[in-house]
Amino acid sequence: MEMAVDSEKVRSEFQRIKSLGFVISDRPDAEKNDGAVGNTFETNLGVTENNLKDPDFEEWEVKTKRQFSKSACTLFSSKPTYPVGGDTYMRENYGVSDPTGEYPDIKVFRTSLYAHRWSTVYGIYKVRMVVDENNQRLSIELCDLDGNLIDDSVYWSFNDLQRACAKLKNTFVVTAEEKQINGQTYFHYLTGQAFIGFRFDYLITALKEGFARYDNRLGIYRSGVYKGRKHNHGGGIRLVSIKDYPKLFDSLIDLN
Repeated sequence: MEMAVDSEKVRSEFQRIKSLGFVISDRPDAEKNDGAVGNTFETNLGVTENNLKDPDFEEWEVKTKRQFSKSACTLFSSKPTYPVGGDTYMRENYGVSDPTGEYPDIKVFRTSLYAHRWSTVYGIYKVRMVVDENNQRLSIELCDLDGNLIDDSVYWSFNDLQRACAKLKNTFVVTAEEKQINGQTYFHYLTGQAFIGFRFDYLITALKEGFARYDNRLGIYRSGVYKGRKHNHGGGIRLVSIKDYPKLFDSLIDLN
């Protein structure tokens, strides 16, 4: 039997972290992505004086957004169920040579795909997601610009998707502002909501109605030690807007 969430404890923990003001980022090398905001929040969440994490917060996912950010919100990443090596399959069969011309021997496939409409990709394909509830799978349908089917072999089973999103069961969504102090990044947590009881059937509805999508991010490292190599940033299911989180859960707690 699952334990009920103590809403007052959840709210008081958020208020405690908020009251700390600006706290130093615990991922100084990841300052330009929201992962640093989330990890720093987790570091400060449910920590007692003896540094043992509070067990009431061990099964929470933390999703964070920098203040004023309007980017889509990643829910989870998941490789296709079929074919094996599906990301490589999509890169080589759906991708195009580096559009910048810098690395013409490497194909890229970076696009946002929806189930409620077609996306035109690189001016040569029409692509969409297909929610197939009869066969319990989410698949990609690739067509030419006239709508003739080219490939629909790539798919995710509902079972694999459910495993990938199990971590979302209870989820904090918090916003933060950041600033530099003596060359280091600090975050101040401003607003938050706690979402209780993630529902996979709600996610399926979100995909069908278009407020959730699949983002494929098969690109190229443009700088750093891996410059010029293939880069798989991790394809995943994302919410188009942070305001749609309530549509995926049974209930929420306003933490403000």
